[in-house]
Amino acid sequence: MEYSLLHTNIEGTPCPDCKEISFEISSENLSNYFLKQEMKCPKCGTKLDWWKLLLRHFEWGIPSYLYSIVGGLRTTVMIHIKPNETFELDLVKLGIPEESKILHVGYTPNDKGLFPLEIHGNTPYRHFIPHKILLFGRPIGEPCEKTPVAVSIDWVKNPVNNEIWNNLIESVEAFSINRFQSSVIPANVAVEAKLNEIIDGYLSRYASVKRVADFLTSGATYSHQLNILLPLIASFEDFPILPNDIRGSLNELRVYRNEIAHKGMTTKPLEKSTMSTLLCSASFAMGYLKLLEEKINKNHL
Repeated sequence: MEYSLLHTNIEGTPCPDCKEISFEISSENLSNYFLKQEMKCPKCGTKLDWWKLLLRHFEWGIPSYLYSIVGGLRTTVMIHIKPNETFELDLVKLGIPEESKILHVGYTPNDKGLFPLEIHGNTPYRHFIPHKILLFGRPIGEPCEKTPVAVSIDWVKNPVNNEIWNNLIESVEAFSINRFQSSVIPANVAVEAKLNEIIDGYLSRYASVKRVADFLTSGATYSHQLNILLPLIASFEDFPILPNDIRGSLNELRVYRNEIAHKGMTTKPLEKSTMSTLLCSASFAMGYLKLLEEKINKNHL
């Protein structure tokens, strides 16, 4: 099989003005945002806001930009398909790990002659993309010997034993197909579980595991953890407080989560713009909690 022009990368976020510079989506840039470090485009000098830059990814809804927020990689390859023949696209041979989760695949013919169609058995996959895909070259237009087809694969490494992060990925998947209510609970679970994990570990330095568990279960529930304990611990550890607008969105996300859990649906329909802000807040919060956890571990070596 013929492959060429292969590369794998995480989509950066482009400068909104000159669009000639893309900025790496990294924990360093996220940390600079929380530390209120000024960010400028080196090409045109525009002052940049990391929150506004990444919120655009949710508003755009383009798979590679959307999944980059949760560590999604894009592998791009050029294949060559002959009319009326079958081509086996083996993603593992492209360097995509077998245990990875495939999020999205797109095909773009770069010449005339055919269009690739995915072949499946009598029970097609609906919610799972396999690592081996059979393509059939359906002739279209003027005949040719073979047609180059650009294939883009969005995928994410499967974090071993990290269901917390997988919940955020699941939320972004639901968002990508406009199932906004389905996006709410896994996003909330991701943040709530990670926050509980950090606070449980932090308080267990000072009290028994049982007392801490009782406290977090019956006393300091998620709302108290988010709005009282988290800023308190951040202050103790000399770490920036989570911005009020992000914390406010997390509280709003919690309200929607409770409505779905208790009533099966939100009181009012969730629109894309609302869910974009909520999910962007959840992704920022997950990054913030990871940075805080690293700070705590460093301080308590």
